[in-house]
Amino acid sequence: MKSFNVYIEDKTNALVPSGGTLEGFLRSLEGKTIKQILDDSSYMNLYMGNKYGIGGQREGSDRDATDFVNKLTRFVNRDIGKKRPAEREYEKEEFQKENDYQGYSKARSQKARLGLDRMKARRAGDDEFHQELQGKIDKLDEFLSDHPYIRGLRMIEKEYDKAVEEYHNTPLTAEYLLDDSSDRYDDLVAAFAKLGGQSETVIDV
Repeated sequence: MKSFNVYIEDKTNALVPSGGTLEGFLRSLEGKTIKQILDDSSYMNLYMGNKYGIGGQREGSDRDATDFVNKLTRFVNRDIGKKRPAEREYEKEEFQKENDYQGYSKARSQKARLGLDRMKARRAGDDEFHQELQGKIDKLDEFLSDHPYIRGLRMIEKEYDKAVEEYHNTPLTAEYLLDDSSDRYDDLVAAFAKLGGQSETVIDV
């Protein structure tokens, strides 16, 4: 049975190559999921954060290892933007027109104003007016929670979440782990070189 210290060391270094080529290391990840790699990366960053303090400057081999792992996660997670795009569907003008975004936005603004008035009423000790305002806010909450825009937004977010979950839990293939001629891969090669490793890819550094 492994000691606790050995377990911590294994978890911390799970994504740190111990020799060989970058291509060989990447081949060893075949069959793993992106989620597993992200989890190992998070564990390592948490450990380093505890070791050096939040925002602390990591040194020597710890700095190089952390840099490599961060570059690795950026490379394997490169298609995340296709699953959860920067511009969400519900932010597009056509969707907003179809789902009365203007009415939704107006109701939210009205709720915010009533919230400020309620705060003033409470500070003034006007309980009756405070209760009246609370009633109006509750009605607006009901309106907003069942508004076509928010219903559509929730449905789209659910679809995004499902797509991301499937992407992160799909086993990595040998083809996906090959050099894709991207800046992300070049960054990974450079980070691997700092660990003393070699790569079949030649880049200008």
